Amino acid sequence: SHVGGDTAADLVAVDFAGGEGIRMLIDIGTNTEVVVTDGTRFLAASCPAGPAFEGGLLRFGMPGADGAIESVRLDGEGFAFGTIGDVDPVGICGSGLVDVLAELRRARWMNEEGRFRDSLDEFFIAPAQGITFSRSDASLLAQAKAANACGQRILLRRLGVTADQVDRVYLAGGFANAVDVANAISIGLLAPVPVERVVRVGNAALHGAAGLLLSKSRREALDSLIGRIEHVELETEEDFFELFVDGCRFVPIAA
Repeated sequence: SHVGGDTAADLVAVDFAGGEGIRMLIDIGTNTEVVVTDGTRFLAASCPAGPAFEGGLLRFGMPGADGAIESVRLDGEGFAFGTIGDVDPVGICGSGLVDVLAELRRARWMNEEGRFRDSLDEFFIAPAQGITFSRSDASLLAQAKAANACGQRILLRRLGVTADQVDRVYLAGGFANAVDVANAISIGLLAPVPVERVVRVGNAALHGAAGLLLSKSRREALDSLIGRIEHVELETEEDFFELFVDGCRFVPIAA
């Protein structure tokens, strides 16, 4: 489901400040922000994921612009895809990369460590345009994915809950608007929360900032909340390295 405009910011702000149950907010990006709350404690962490899921460093990676392959599925021995703007492909954006990884795993063309079948180094996603997805690309995405996985896993653990106990996940940011949530869960980018509990809220940061500028009551509500937030430095966890290595595997995050 999608909630747009000011409604998105209102929904997240009200629910996090006084809602019931376990809630999680995830804003995926070069630095992914994760917040988890049970209504009493508010735990927050920043995950230095890097630019891979935004197209950075990958040979054919690109932002979500016209010509970006945004959705992919296996079709026989090749790939069928959709592009932003319905034009010829020039690269692959984040949602397309998630689909590629999920499809390769589903077909067992790639194992959980990111090695391709038949010792291949790359797959052609759009042969006519020469657009490929390589083992190097998979490795970069694995590391970016691991940072996101660590943030979610550690915060849930600190709060003493498991993913299936989360009542609502708010997925923020432009990337979140297009990503296939089930695919993201299957490769371990998002915690294994039931898909129907995930709500896309668009650019919540922008709408929230606008709301703060325009509303004194919102600023007061934020001031009262800030002091309750516990910042968690992920790298200080004793088993952070082990969690990161485990997060590099293309499997669902351990609940």
